[in-house]
Amino acid sequence: MVLFSLLLALLAERSKKGPGNWRLTSFANGWENMLAGITGLQRWRIHELAGPLLWIAPSLLLALLLWWQPNTLLVFVINLLVLMVVLGCPVKREQLRQYLKSANRGDTLSCMELQEQLDDRVMEEGPATVGQSLVWLNFRYYFAVAFWFIIFGAPGALGYGLLREREELYPRLLHWVDLIPVRVAGFGYLLVGHFSRAMPAWLGGLFNVSESAPDYLTRVAMKAEDVQAEAGDLTEEPCCLLNLAKRTMMLLLAALAIATLLGWVA
Repeated sequence: MVLFSLLLALLAERSKKGPGNWRLTSFANGWENMLAGITGLQRWRIHELAGPLLWIAPSLLLALLLWWQPNTLLVFVINLLVLMVVLGCPVKREQLRQYLKSANRGDTLSCMELQEQLDDRVMEEGPATVGQSLVWLNFRYYFAVAFWFIIFGAPGALGYGLLREREELYPRLLHWVDLIPVRVAGFGYLLVGHFSRAMPAWLGGLFNVSESAPDYLTRVAMKAEDVQAEAGDLTEEPCCLLNLAKRTMMLLLAALAIATLLGWVA
């Protein structure tokens, strides 16, 4: 059921056209407004431990609901709905589409503006290339969501999505949440990319918990994919690195399929 839910949600996400309204953002804004309207919670919202727990309370309540009422059909419906809300980012996808159009017609100024918009990293120094931004966006909106969904089900995916929506408030917590999946994703890059060249980069940061997740992941990705772009080619690097990230996502789904066949995952 985990594999089936993921596949259906990915198909539904890919079938969307245009940026649309990103529903998780709307839900997160509504939840934040509700918390702000409760006077007795204000001092707890800024508490180091209680603040994040209050913010991900919907995922904790969802976990209680699924534990109390583990109906198979209900679980499947909730899994699908949560994944359709949390997976993907239509706004960023539209920005990428506009970037590629601008690059193909040689509009360098527009490409530079869109490159800045695509850089979704928080508290990072120095600009990222478009390809590096796409590697991180693919991890943040697809791979990490799928990883925590496989481990903790819909509550895990929803909790991660909520933390992602307020990364500027809980950067340290999200750093630790990303610690394991970012290394799993990096290992996937080794398997679908240039293994021998990327292995030293992957091992070099494996136990370095102080290194930021975007820096570690993009460093491994740049080693795993052989990008040979001609001068002035603004599309080769992002397309190559995006394909690397997509192959890694397919590898995760293949591993999940095998685990399902072996009975390790329901």
